[in-house]
Amino acid sequence: MVKPVLCVRILFAIFWIGGMIYTLLFLHPVVKKLKDDARETIARKAQGRFFVGVWVAIAGLFITGLYLWYAYRPDLSGNGLFHAKLFAFFIMFLNFSYIHLFLHRKEKFKDIPTFVWINLVLGILVVGIITFIR
Repeated sequence: MVKPVLCVRILFAIFWIGGMIYTLLFLHPVVKKLKDDARETIARKAQGRFFVGVWVAIAGLFITGLYLWYAYRPDLSGNGLFHAKLFAFFIMFLNFSYIHLFLHRKEKFKDIPTFVWINLVLGILVVGIITFIR
């Protein structure tokens, strides 16, 4: 049962990190060249849809992470790198919550990319830590 859960977990991570890469490197540079009203419409609609998927990914990563931790690798509890990964994930969660629940809802679209960059760097760090731990 571990491999299917791990596969789903990896897909959730790909969705979240891949979405950040796409947004920052491809969508944002094109959208910021548009007029303000078009830019805000695209930001509101595209981010709104993506953010729903990110909430699902966060829940999926949390649930699959708990399962894999307790069913497969309970020995990680004593590993300092594992705790660093949990802390980074928690910061990513808080950062995303701020992006969605404050910046997006208050339509402060210009501030969002900065916080997405922070989450992208943390996400890459988490992937590196997990790769090293495995």
